[in-house]
Amino acid sequence: MTFTDALLLGVLQGLTEFLPISSSGHLVLAQELLGIAQDGAALEVVVHLGTLMSVILWYRKDIVEIVRDVFRGGPTARLGWMVVVGSIPVALVGILLKDHIDAALESPLVAAYGLIGTGIFLLLTKYAKRGAGEPGFVYALIVGTAQSIAILPGVSRSGSTIGTSMLLGDDPIRAARFSFLLSIPAILGAAAKTMLDDGLGEADQFAPLVLAGAAAFLSGLAAIAFLLKLLEKGRLRAFGPYCLAAGALAWMLLA
Repeated sequence: MTFTDALLLGVLQGLTEFLPISSSGHLVLAQELLGIAQDGAALEVVVHLGTLMSVILWYRKDIVEIVRDVFRGGPTARLGWMVVVGSIPVALVGILLKDHIDAALESPLVAAYGLIGTGIFLLLTKYAKRGAGEPGFVYALIVGTAQSIAILPGVSRSGSTIGTSMLLGDDPIRAARFSFLLSIPAILGAAAKTMLDDGLGEADQFAPLVLAGAAAFLSGLAAIAFLLKLLEKGRLRAFGPYCLAAGALAWMLLA
């Protein structure tokens, strides 16, 4: 793996993990169409941990408050338990459908179809109406189910969760906070699954791996900031045409 490959895949992971355009889809397509090789599982783990650190840093105050309130009792304890409930569907899908998911993650065509589906879904958020009131555990379970579908390559995790929250009537910024908090166990689980399934493979290329992790971390922070700015204007659907175009182009090149 070259430094250029490490930088490109790190930036791609950081941007697409949090922007609603699918990190798994872009990584699968980048490796297929650009001929970028991923040496073992080490790179995948490192870039996931890079994006994990970016969301933890951004929401550090919320995380500290939630953890404190869960153990001591407080107003944000409910949000912490909602994250737990919302994480159940993706854990069940990851365990029960492991073989099917692994096969899908190796298919560039599945990624292309997933991007097209994501694009259509994002355009539908135009019809979202606010006024859901205070979200509860049923809300968390529905959003968590949307996150579980995003295990498929090309289906955006942030797009699925934030878009579903908005269609349920939630405020876009509050929806984004729940989505990003929900991403913490999901990203950590994805990294752990990779290590358990494949080990770290060829992890001797220390410098490129550090570069990839740093690139994922910094681009992840930039992606969070950019998405929140757009969500203040209710513009999640702005990513829809891009996903449709990227999916259609990938399909034409691969079919």
